[in-house]
Amino acid sequence: TGRFAKNRFFITLLNLMFTKIINRHYFFQLLGMTILITFFLLGILLYGNLVKHDEYLLQAMSVSPYSFLQLSSLLIPYALSFALPFGFMLALLLCYGKWSSSNEILALRSLGNGIFSWGMPCFILSFLVSLISLYTFLQWAPMSRAEFDKKKSAIVWSNINLLLETEKEIEFDLEQNSTGLTNKNLATLSDEPIHRVSLSVGSMEQNRWSNLRILLLGKTGTLLRIINSQSAKIKWSADHSKLFIYLVGVDLESALAKKEHNLFVSFREWNEPLVFNFNNSPDQLNLKRVGFWELLEFSNTSHHLNQQASNLIHKSLVFGSSSFFLSLILLPISITKGRRESMTNLTIGIILCLAYYLILTFLVEFSLFLDNPLIIWIPNISCAIIGTYLLYNFDQ
Repeated sequence: TGRFAKNRFFITLLNLMFTKIINRHYFFQLLGMTILITFFLLGILLYGNLVKHDEYLLQAMSVSPYSFLQLSSLLIPYALSFALPFGFMLALLLCYGKWSSSNEILALRSLGNGIFSWGMPCFILSFLVSLISLYTFLQWAPMSRAEFDKKKSAIVWSNINLLLETEKEIEFDLEQNSTGLTNKNLATLSDEPIHRVSLSVGSMEQNRWSNLRILLLGKTGTLLRIINSQSAKIKWSADHSKLFIYLVGVDLESALAKKEHNLFVSFREWNEPLVFNFNNSPDQLNLKRVGFWELLEFSNTSHHLNQQASNLIHKSLVFGSSSFFLSLILLPISITKGRRESMTNLTIGIILCLAYYLILTFLVEFSLFLDNPLIIWIPNISCAIIGTYLLYNFDQ
C-alpha cells in the first residue's frame, strides 16, 4: 500500500510537471500566433487609415520624412485597438483547432486534464489582451487621435508657410454650407457662391504680410472678386487650424468678366478678420478625442454631453474586454469543431467576431436612443453565460 501511494504521488507529480510544460508551450505558441496575426491585421487597418488621411500625410512628407513618420505613427493605436482582440481570437481558433486535430487535446484529456487545465493559457492570454485593449480604447487611442489632429494642423501651417515663401501663392477650397465667419463675410461680396480662394503675398514678416491679393473663385473656377490689401496682420489659432487675416488698406473690385456688375471700393481696413479654416474637424468638443479620466468627469456632471460620455465609456469597456468574454465561447467551439479541418475554425471565428461587433455597434446606437448604456453589455453577458455552460458541459 505504501509503495502504491508512493508511485501514485510520483505519477501525480510528473503529471503536474508535464501539464506545466505543456501549458507553457501552448501559451507561447498562442502568444506568437496572436502577435503574427495582429501585425497582419494592423497593417491592413493602418493602410486604410493612411489612405483616409493621405492629403495630410503627403503634406507631412513635403515638410520632412520625420513629420510623415510621426503623423503616421499616431494612427497606430486606433488600428491596434481593433487588430489586437481580433488577432487573438483568430489565433485561439487556429492554435486550439490544430492541437485538437493532431490529437494533442485528446492525449491531455486521457491523462485526466480537463479544459480548465490545458485551456489556462487561453484564459491568461485573453485576460492580458483585454487589459491592453482596455487601455488602448480608453486612453491611448483617443489621445493619439487628438495629438494627430494637432500635428495635422501644425503641418498644414508649416506647408502653407513654405508655399508662401517659395511660390508666394496658395489656393484652397472653402467649406460649403458652413456658418463660419469667413463664409458669412465673403458671401456678401458676391451674388454667386464662393468655392475657392487664391491667396498671394508680396513679402512676409513674422506676424505681418504685405501686398496681399485674394482671388475669390466660383465652382467652375470663374473669377468673382479681387481683394487687394497693402498689408495684413496675421494670427493663427492655438491649434494652428484657423488663419485670421486683419486687412489694412483694402481695395475690393469685381472680376473683369463681370462688367455688368462692376464694383470698386476702397477702405482703410476690414472691420472683421477673414478666418480660413484649414482643419475640417468641427469646433465643438469631440469626446472621441478625450482620455478616460476627462471622459469620466463629463459623464458624472450635468453637462449636455454626459450621456454621450457615459456611452463611450461603456462602449470602450465592452470592446476592450471582448477578448476575454469571447474566448469563453471560442475555446470549446474550437475543440469540438476543429478536429477535422482547421479552416473551419477560421470561418467560425470570423462569423462570430463580425456578428459580435455588428450587434455591439447596433446596441451602442440603440442605447443612445433609450438613454441606458447598460444594454451595451448584453453581448458580453451572453458570452459569459453561454461560455460558462459550454466549458462545464465539455468535460461531462
